[in-house]
Amino acid sequence: MPKFHSASPVILGVIEDVEVGRIRPSSSCYRLIQTEMDELICSIKEKGLLQPIVIRSKGKYYEIVAGNRRYKACTTLGWRKIVCHVVELTDKEAFEVSLIENMQRRNMDPIEEAHAFKNYVLTFGWGGISELAAKIGKSVSYVDKRIRLLELPNDILDSIFKFEINKSAAEELLSIRDNQRQSKLAQIIREKRLSSRQARELVKNMEDGSIYDFDEKWTFREKFVDIDRKTQKSFDKSIVALRVAMNTLSTIMEYIEDNWIVYETLMQHKNMLHTQIDLLIKEKRKL
Repeated sequence: MPKFHSASPVILGVIEDVEVGRIRPSSSCYRLIQTEMDELICSIKEKGLLQPIVIRSKGKYYEIVAGNRRYKACTTLGWRKIVCHVVELTDKEAFEVSLIENMQRRNMDPIEEAHAFKNYVLTFGWGGISELAAKIGKSVSYVDKRIRLLELPNDILDSIFKFEINKSAAEELLSIRDNQRQSKLAQIIREKRLSSRQARELVKNMEDGSIYDFDEKWTFREKFVDIDRKTQKSFDKSIVALRVAMNTLSTIMEYIEDNWIVYETLMQHKNMLHTQIDLLIKEKRKL
């Protein structure tokens, strides 16, 4: 019986050189990003295959359990045989090992995770959310939110897939039951590049009226915040400029200490600059 756990899958089996023609990609293979593949191919070409791919027997051939990217890289390099870790796993065990490895290697985007979790819990019925969460070392909330992402409209899922919307920001839309409102708010989040915190505030303050009215209110609020931020920067720059001028005066005064008339005149102006700095700081705090 194979043994593995969420932190680091450990599977009993044998190491063999297996002909490429006898190996088939995993049925739960995740997308392969070309830029990452190019790096992996170069690494294997230079250093060899540092970790065998994991395969299991499937009749006349072997199915990849973990290592689809390594397999693809080796076939691209024209290898005839690949070092493999041959194990005996059920469909459920193979799915768990593949899922855990891909999550540890960060090969999956949020939507791919969502589909994998849904398949495990609902499609195949292999266990509940809490059981899956324990196996992959994630919280129940993490798994539940991932699966619920699939309730969002396709245009939002596409934006998450393209990294146009942060997954955490998209999760804030789950409390809204109207798909059109979800899509409209997702458009605002995407166009204004809102963080998850800002998206939460957007949803929290949404009124029952027209989304377009709310969009205008949000835009007004955003402009107000931008104006306030610009004001703060203006005060900061002015304070810095006065401090530079005061330091410059101090340097000049070091060279004319013998001329007490000029020295006293410059000292008065230095004190005036110091007073102006204090006034600006007080005005800034009133904002």
